Amino acid sequence: MEPLGNEMIHIHQEFIHQEFIRQETRLHLALKQSGLVDPPLVKRFLPALGEAMCRVGTRLKEKPYRKLSPEEASAPTFMIML
Repeated sequence: MEPLGNEMIHIHQEFIHQEFIRQETRLHLALKQSGLVDPPLVKRFLPALGEAMCRVGTRLKEKPYRKLSPEEASAPTFMIML
């Protein structure tokens, strides 16, 4: 992936993370003012988990991997048996 594309992904992820924090803050303040209890932890945790998984996946895609030589990439003879 090109460096400009990586930078755009990081900017987008940071924006999404900040928006999630703002949303959680607004929700907490609205619930506090209304006297209601907070929603279950699972409902608040799942969106954050999804965002974290997206960030990890993006970092894994960015990580450079060593290309295998044809000898390393070929399957061993015991795996080719039918």
